[in-house]
Amino acid sequence: MRRSLLTLAAVFSLAACDAAAVKTAASKLLGPAPSPAVKPAAGAPQIWLTLVSRGIKFPMSQISQRDGVTIYASKDGTQVFLRKGILIGTRGLGRDLMSADAPSPAALRAGSPHQRSYYDIDGTDTTIRHVFTCTVERDTAAGNAIAEACTADIGTIRNQYWFDSAGSVSKSRQWVSQGVGYAAVERKDG
Repeated sequence: MRRSLLTLAAVFSLAACDAAAVKTAASKLLGPAPSPAVKPAAGAPQIWLTLVSRGIKFPMSQISQRDGVTIYASKDGTQVFLRKGILIGTRGLGRDLMSADAPSPAALRAGSPHQRSYYDIDGTDTTIRHVFTCTVERDTAAGNAIAEACTADIGTIRNQYWFDSAGSVSKSRQWVSQGVGYAAVERKDG
């Protein structure tokens, strides 16, 4: 590594005024520059994502939809994966939710007890599985939301879902991982 840095410093000093030479040398030593984040199509559906514990809110645009999973990305490439409004994965948040076995919106509205599994990344990039036992009830204190209380080895989490008149999730507050905490997801149109 030290040798590469010394070589790079020499290249910079020799090519002081030749930006193209510096760029070529840097590319050879350090590899190609990262590619820009995927750009959504014009007019793509959008959501707001709020990382509750970090106090950060930013827009995300839909970049893909396949097999019932919709992927949204922010300008910096951070991604969330939603299945009918239920969070099942993240990328770019740090200790990401790699995947989740989660109930459907219809199952949540029916109020049946269920199990939910989260597969998240710990601080050593190891995937850890957490199996939660969950109950569902109406949360009238939160504007008639549906609350999902889930207990596992890491404690209890509480997800909240608000539904539109068509039965789709219009906004939610859902657990991501121990490293991220909760994320609030809301459609930009409502």
